[in-house]
Amino acid sequence: MSSFPKHSFEQAYDHAFPPSPPSQHATLPTVSERSPLITKAPSTLSETEQLLGPNNFYTSNHGTASSSTTVNGDGHHIVYPTVDDASFRSGSTLMTTKELTMREFKILLRYSGPVVLTYILQNSLQLASLISLGHLGSIELAASSLASMFAAVTCWSVSLGTATALDTLCSQSFTSHHPHTLGLHLQRAILVLMVLFVPIAGVWLSSEHIFALLGQEPALAQHAALFLRGLLPGAPAFLIFECVKKYLQAQGNMHASTYVLLIASPINVVLNYALVWNKYIGIGYIGAPIATSISYWNMLILLLLYIRFVDGYQGWGGWSKDALTGWPAFLKLAIPGVMMVCTEWWAFEVVSLAASYLGTVALAAQSVVVQTSGLLYTIPFGVSIAASNRVGNLIGKGDHRSAKVASRVSIALAIIFGMFNSTMLILCKDRWGRLFSDDSDVVATVAMVLPLVALFQISDGIAGVGGGVLRGVGLQHLGAYLNLIAYYLVAFPIGYLLAFTLGWGLKGLWSALCVALWMVSIGELWVIIKTNWPAEVRKCRERNDLLAKRRASLQAEIDAEFPEAE
Repeated sequence: MSSFPKHSFEQAYDHAFPPSPPSQHATLPTVSERSPLITKAPSTLSETEQLLGPNNFYTSNHGTASSSTTVNGDGHHIVYPTVDDASFRSGSTLMTTKELTMREFKILLRYSGPVVLTYILQNSLQLASLISLGHLGSIELAASSLASMFAAVTCWSVSLGTATALDTLCSQSFTSHHPHTLGLHLQRAILVLMVLFVPIAGVWLSSEHIFALLGQEPALAQHAALFLRGLLPGAPAFLIFECVKKYLQAQGNMHASTYVLLIASPINVVLNYALVWNKYIGIGYIGAPIATSISYWNMLILLLLYIRFVDGYQGWGGWSKDALTGWPAFLKLAIPGVMMVCTEWWAFEVVSLAASYLGTVALAAQSVVVQTSGLLYTIPFGVSIAASNRVGNLIGKGDHRSAKVASRVSIALAIIFGMFNSTMLILCKDRWGRLFSDDSDVVATVAMVLPLVALFQISDGIAGVGGGVLRGVGLQHLGAYLNLIAYYLVAFPIGYLLAFTLGWGLKGLWSALCVALWMVSIGELWVIIKTNWPAEVRKCRERNDLLAKRRASLQAEIDAEFPEAE
């Protein structure tokens, strides 16, 4: 563990940036004055405004709020408000609702673009493996698809659901009094995920027996298990990469992971060719998952180098054994996050499994529809990540009015993009299937189902973006309950009835998903409208203050144990 600074954490808190920063004419204090654990800061106000969004800094002569001025040890003047925070906001009270709406609209659009591109590039890693293996044979392609689905159900969904706790904790911490706790939250998330991955690794290593118990053919089970063993070394790197990515996104840095993937994705294509097909170093089938594992480590290393040498190090604060504590509070957000992600992710996997019982044509059409739906979801997914971090930042800063506006602007964006996606699907429904298959029955089935997919594009966008807002606020548990009820208590029984009892087939399965998504979207919309934003700001402050007290207690223990450090 790195040595802690000589200053106590109480002193660090006294020097911390107040809820209301200094006037635009004053010199910004360095980050080291905010916390001794942080070593890097934006050098100008404009850089900081770019980080947190415009109009985030309240000047000392704005409004009618009274304030007191303190001069710290380096002679900087820090303005502290002496009125209740409810009447002292970060300049948002000086802006009309229309001005706030336009501001949040621009920020959310700027945040969303890089996330969409990142998501597309990440998906290209798996696509490269599928293309490489598709030319080896049908067994290899089917086995890799089966292994990918197994990895998604047993690891990616569970682990990434756990990491959603960072959407709340990091985004709120960054703009609060305690920005140095970002690093602490990151360390805690990584430790929790590594502990969680131990039993997951055991399941992967036993996957051949699991596939056999599920009735898969021996050759298919063997190849799928081999794929998972090749993917296993890279899985921890991918999970840590996702945590670090969220750590940066909480700081308003949405483009770092995009830069990393613009480098790692082409390298992954080369690795897939070299390890699968090259006559000198190619090792055939197992080369594809090994290439993916190497790419995961490349992504993580590049992102860590970016943080260390470019941007993002200001939230770190050094390694701390305090990461070994506070797990119950972390899990209180992580477990609902797992439920929220898994209930939706697994629902689509169950529908795909159900489609396999409807025949070859239905299964082929299901594959096309799922790929299409996933492609269209990249846009609302980017907006959801942007909304999660923007709302969390504003709550951490105590600006509940802007947080409320940002949540509603994000929902409006989801509706706009949903309408665009729906229109494109309706216009292209008769021709879209031909891009994937020459079978006229498959093309006709795709054309029959796509209008249903178009029907839930708006609700899918609202559900995704609404989920992001709930994560930013810290209300993951409500999203989890909504998903559980809508998919498992309503959609599955309806889907079985329509698809198998009434004979609707694939159309019945997607009709049930449509019902579920509209239920989730309406439920999340109602939760967002009814959210008590000032109360959420108070809860955030109490949570961050509790963390600061814990670290202060830890610092006192270290000072007592090593008095010579004073």
